[in-house]
Amino acid sequence: MSHMIFSDTLILLRPDYLPSSHKVNESKDKLTTVINLLCQALAETSQQSALTTINLALDILGPVEVIETGETLPTNTSLKTWEIEDFDQFFGLKHVQAREPAECLVASILTAYRAWLELNRCTSLESAKLDVESQKNGFKSCVSLLARVFNLDLEEKL
Repeated sequence: MSHMIFSDTLILLRPDYLPSSHKVNESKDKLTTVINLLCQALAETSQQSALTTINLALDILGPVEVIETGETLPTNTSLKTWEIEDFDQFFGLKHVQAREPAECLVASILTAYRAWLELNRCTSLESAKLDVESQKNGFKSCVSLLARVFNLDLEEKL
């Protein structure tokens, strides 16, 4: 089944569809703009400003067309299929195929970063706030990986 998934669901490419390199043609300018906005959000000191920037990036990216396969992939663990499905449902995950894998991966990172910002903004736990920089570094690593895999020219190096 093929349909559009908007940014309120974390969409993840199935592991067997993750590209090690991918030539991006039509959407290269849009992806470069969106990833540059993600870099800008990662550099923000204000979480509200970062959220505004991420929401702008998601608006520019727009909905991503995905294909839900309906099959649950094995995890090479002792987990049963229903346990994997239960986990995915609890965390709001969908494992999909995408016509444009680059857009799907970028949408996933934007959605994850937005959710992290919203959670971090609402927490009062000091221990959670201490790990802000290490979490941001993880997202920066994702940006560097995407820029390399999709051969994108970013405005600034992370």
